[in-house]
Amino acid sequence: MNGVCQAVDGFSREQSEMTFIQVWFAGYSHPARLVDGLKGKPAPQWGFYAQLLRAGLDSLLLYLPLFLLERIPPLPSFIHWIPTESYYGALIVIAPFVFAAQWLLGGAAMHVILRLSKLRSDLDQILNLTGMATLVVGAFLVVWDWFWLVAGGMNQYALGISHLVIDVWWVVTIVTGLKRMLGVPVWLGTLLCFLSIAVGMPLAYMFMRSPL
Repeated sequence: MNGVCQAVDGFSREQSEMTFIQVWFAGYSHPARLVDGLKGKPAPQWGFYAQLLRAGLDSLLLYLPLFLLERIPPLPSFIHWIPTESYYGALIVIAPFVFAAQWLLGGAAMHVILRLSKLRSDLDQILNLTGMATLVVGAFLVVWDWFWLVAGGMNQYALGISHLVIDVWWVVTIVTGLKRMLGVPVWLGTLLCFLSIAVGMPLAYMFMRSPL
């Protein structure tokens, strides 16, 4: 029994000592390990750092190269003072603000529904969880988008569908986190994920553009 307790204590200590990078990369192999690694970490600071890093990856590794290559978005600009021809350049600056707004609005929507349902909630922990999960999936999507840009095998609609499929990874991570952190039932956690996506969709349609 003492051996089992020591093993559990050692595992808990290992999780609590995980660095930001270790927690991030844990999301690629085991969502539960990412969730456990977030326990006891500064909240919502780690979620903010994750969201900031995700935005930086998109701005510098996706939109900046597209702008320098003089590529034109498939959908015209909805902002009259930004020409479509240079919209990828504008996204270098716009994207981080859109991502931040989606992060905050999505987390707030989850928190409000949980509180209205009289269930336990913690907005800071939710923002930590959603921020880190978004970094995990968002970093992968940068590589995914460039693969198809080089291969030339998709259009914007096929790429968008592939993003939705990959978002299942994000949903699994969030549902796992809500269950382990706050005791949220799986069915409700899944609905909260779709609510969060729906809340951010108008901003994505208004400001964001497909790289294909």
